[in-house]
This record gives sequence, structure tokens and C-alpha cells, in this order.
Amino acid sequence: MKALFVAITLLTAVAASAQTAPSFAPPPGQANGNAPPSASNEFRGSDDNEFRRGRRGTMVMVEREDLEQRLADLEELLGQAFESSKRGNSGKAKIRAAYEELKDIRELIAEAPEVRGQGRPGNHNPGPIPPPPPAYQPIAEGKLQMIMKAMTREPFAEDKMNVLQDAVGANYFLVGQVQQVLNQFQFSQDRLKAVSVLWSRVLDRDNGFQLYNSFQFSNDKAELKRILSK
Repeated sequence: MKALFVAITLLTAVAASAQTAPSFAPPPGQANGNAPPSASNEFRGSDDNEFRRGRRGTMVMVEREDLEQRLADLEELLGQAFESSKRGNSGKAKIRAAYEELKDIRELIAEAPEVRGQGRPGNHNPGPIPPPPPAYQPIAEGKLQMIMKAMTREPFAEDKMNVLQDAVGANYFLVGQVQQVLNQFQFSQDRLKAVSVLWSRVLDRDNGFQLYNSFQFSNDKAELKRILSK
């Protein structure tokens, strides 16, 4: 109930400052839903008033489970930031993460298809609304660079891997973005592990052959082939 209450609040308060990004078919075995990239660095854009004037009463379709999970993540991040402040820490990192998650939710709502002619007074059409086709989008470049910077600050491969695993979340990646991540690791076994962590979230798997350039030895390439065949 708490998540749904927050959803109602966000639906009537957030703006629709969305960016456009290419959509991809979901990887095999993934749930349907929308995963838009992060928005711009400004929390409120010039189109906020337009949203309130013109779209406040507009009904849109969103995937309930996806929205509830995002709201739960946002609630957890804000709770962690609050606990950090109680302990005398600034909690800026958690607040920034919550800010980025809120931006994603704003874009999810802004890009959701409108519900036309359903659930309005005077309309008696009983036909169900077909669900929108799933649209998966790669992680925004700005958000990826935030992850990369966090990994760069860690001196050991194990700590870099922990940052990567925590950052994957509900994000999706392109092969070119995976290659950027691999450059964070010096040894091939760590790079292979990174590929294994990210591969289930890669959208353009047809370009997986490009990852072979990140490995030098034949046995590493053989292991990479095994990972890509999953």
C-alpha cells in the first residue's frame, strides 16, 4: 500500500522531461517492462508547468510490478540516506542515487502510452486495453559513467566487481558499454566474470563477437564463447 500511495503522489507531482533512446527487444528469459535511461541533470525542467496544465489528468499505462519495484528501491535509498544523516554522515551518494531513480520513474511515466477512451465517464466500451509492447532501453551514458567512476575509485578487482554487481540492478547494456566496463579490469579472469555478470542484461547480443577483442589468449576466448552461448 505504501508503494501505491507513493505512486499516486509521484504521478501528480513529477514532470515529463524525457529523453529519446533506441528500443530493443528483451533478452531471452527477461520479464516484460520498460527501462528508460536516466534523465538530464536538472530536477525540474521548463516543461513542468506544461505537464501540470496539460497532462495532469491524462491516464497512462505502466507495468505495475516494474513501477512498484522502482518505488520500493527509491524508498529504500531515501531511508538509507535518512539513516546516514542520523549517524552524522552526509548521505549524498544515497541521495544522488535516489535522485537518479526518481528521474527514471519520471521518464517511465512520461513515456507511457496514454489510455484512450477507457475508464472515463460516458464511455461504455467494455473492450480490454491490449498491453503495450515491451521496450527495453540501454542504460544512459551519464549513469554508466557514474558507475565507471565509482569502480575507478576502488583499487582492487574484487571491490570493483562489487560495485558493478550492485549497479546492474534493472539496467540494460549494449556490447559497447560492456567493453567500457571490461577496461576497468586488468586480468582476464576478472573480465570474464564481468561479462558473466552483465550478459543476461545485454540487449544487442548479435554484437557479442566484439567482446573477443578484449581477450588475448585462446583459453580465455573459449571461456568467453561458453558465457555468450548461455
